[in-house]
Amino acid sequence: MNQPAREQITLVEVLELTAPFEVFTAIIEAAARRLETEGVSTLLGVRFYGRPGDTEVGAVITFANASQVMDHIRMISGWPEFKALLGAAKPIDVRVYGKLGEDAHAWLRTMNVVSKVFENPVAGFVR
Repeated sequence: MNQPAREQITLVEVLELTAPFEVFTAIIEAAARRLETEGVSTLLGVRFYGRPGDTEVGAVITFANASQVMDHIRMISGWPEFKALLGAAKPIDVRVYGKLGEDAHAWLRTMNVVSKVFENPVAGFVR
């Protein structure tokens, strides 16, 4: 596995919808557009999964490394799109793949939803 792949951080989240799926979809599409244009440079990808009628949705968020994860959190915390997201869905499970900084771990712990952390990559690659 090459060094950049070893440094990646991936958050796999399950969120419980607290608003209709269509409301959530509109909010997350706006948030994703803004993240794509204004997000931190190490944010490699944001993907949300679900379908109408679901009560839960999934998210996969990948950073190149841990260097800007807290910058990302601080940035989006003030965005109206993020505040709207918190009104439409609440995290119920987060798994962390990769080694986050202590500040980011502490922030995630405040949500009391981290079920597992896998810090040490064993094998793999990213193309």
